[in-house]
Amino acid sequence: MYIDGVPTLDLPPDRIVTVARSLISEHGLSGFSMRKLAAALDVNPMTIYLRFDNKDALLDAVARASLAEFEAPPADGTWSDQVRALAIGLRNHLIHDSETLRLLNDADRLSAGLLGTLDRGLELMSAISSTGEETVAAFRVLFWHVVGSALVSAAFDDFPGSRSDIGDILTGVGTTHTHLAAHAADFGRVDGDELFLRSTDLLIAGLLADTPKDNP
Repeated sequence: MYIDGVPTLDLPPDRIVTVARSLISEHGLSGFSMRKLAAALDVNPMTIYLRFDNKDALLDAVARASLAEFEAPPADGTWSDQVRALAIGLRNHLIHDSETLRLLNDADRLSAGLLGTLDRGLELMSAISSTGEETVAAFRVLFWHVVGSALVSAAFDDFPGSRSDIGDILTGVGTTHTHLAAHAADFGRVDGDELFLRSTDLLIAGLLADTPKDNP
C-alpha cells in the first residue's frame, strides 16, 4: 500500500520508538537523526513521518516510553520510608537513562510519562496536608528536588569541591570571603548520591514539620 507515493510498511509506532531509544542510547541525542533511524529500520524516512508528525513528536514518545518503565515502590514502612523510596527510585531511573534524561527539561514530557508516579506522590502528600493546594505544593517540592538532582548528577564529577579546588579559588579571589576561607578545609569531593540522600531526608523532615496534620 502507498500513500502519496510512499510505501507504508507494517511498522508499528512502538517499534520505531524502541529502535530510536537504542540509537539514542548508543550515539546520544546529538548523534540521532530521523535519517539514521530510517536506515536502522530499513524504511524510507517518510514512513516514519506517517506515524509521527515530526522529530519532536517522536522524542516525546521516546521520553514517555522511558518514564513509563518506572514503577513506584509499593507502600512499605513509615511515611518517611515510602517518600524516600519513591524519591530514590525515580532519581535512579532517570539517571540510568542519561540520554533520555536530556529530553526531560520539558515539563509536559515529564508529566505525560509519569502519571503513575504523580498519583502515588500525591497520595503520600495528601496524608500530611489539609487542602488540595497543600498536597500539590508538597508534591512539587519533592518532585522537582528529585528531577533537579537527576539533571545535574553528571556534573558532580567535575564539581569544584575538593580542598585543593577551594584553595585555588581563594588564591584567585583573595581572602575577603571570610566564611568560605574558614570552612575551606572542610570541603571534600562532592558525592552526588550522598548529597541527594542527605537533602532528601532534610526535605522530608521539613515537610513533616510544616504539616498541620499529625505526623503519619
